[in-house]
Amino acid sequence: MSLNNFINKKLFLLAPFLLLAACATEGEEASLSQDQDTASNVSTDMEEDDPSSDVSNDANEVSVSEEDVENESNSDSIDQQSASSEANTENDSSSNVVEAEPIRSVLGGTSRGITPTKIEIPAINVDAVVDGVGLEPDGAMSVPDDGDTVGWFNRGAKPGAQGNSVLAGHVDDLTGPAIFFDLKDLEAGDEIIITGENGDVLTFQVMGKESYPYDDAPIDLVFGGTSSRNLNLITCTGEFDRNVGTHRERLVVFTELVDDSSV
Repeated sequence: MSLNNFINKKLFLLAPFLLLAACATEGEEASLSQDQDTASNVSTDMEEDDPSSDVSNDANEVSVSEEDVENESNSDSIDQQSASSEANTENDSSSNVVEAEPIRSVLGGTSRGITPTKIEIPAINVDAVVDGVGLEPDGAMSVPDDGDTVGWFNRGAKPGAQGNSVLAGHVDDLTGPAIFFDLKDLEAGDEIIITGENGDVLTFQVMGKESYPYDDAPIDLVFGGTSSRNLNLITCTGEFDRNVGTHRERLVVFTELVDDSSV
């Protein structure tokens, strides 16, 4: 069972931007290399055509010609230094774009919050380990390997931080019901308790829940930036579609931080 299609199309929107930044960097390096080759060719031509080798020129003409060559050589050197400075400036700017974490512009969130290691949901008897999950090679959100573990999307906000923190778990697996099988039974006011790696404990309260088609879920609402400190729980629901290998819908339980003494 996979959640891969869930956020796949949204995360890929930034790929063209990164490719553009990379192409700009390579173009500047190629341009600089061509300028240096041109300057080298000019210098070689000047040495071969040095007026001092022509016996028919008088001393004054030789002196003037050598001065012109020196001036042109200095000019070429200045042009090369200017081109190098401009290229370095362009490359520094491009490097800043490439090194910036691209997913931030989609997901939002701050650096505050805790790294979750455990989730408890008393209303449905859930007590499970939480592991961080990232992105698959195709850009989709990874999911836990087994049905008893909950995955926290560690490329987004941490629980307790401003933004939408996202946890996902399987509704079932090959052995039967999985960790989030009863997630559909949660009601407004139920508590979600998150324990962090340093022992900090945060309490969230269910605000509502909604089911969406697996290929048409509101990515911005679930993963996007917000001034609230939200924790959204996701699992599969609806009938299993054998043609696509997943359930036809995604259940999202929306919760909000009510006890922030640890953050």
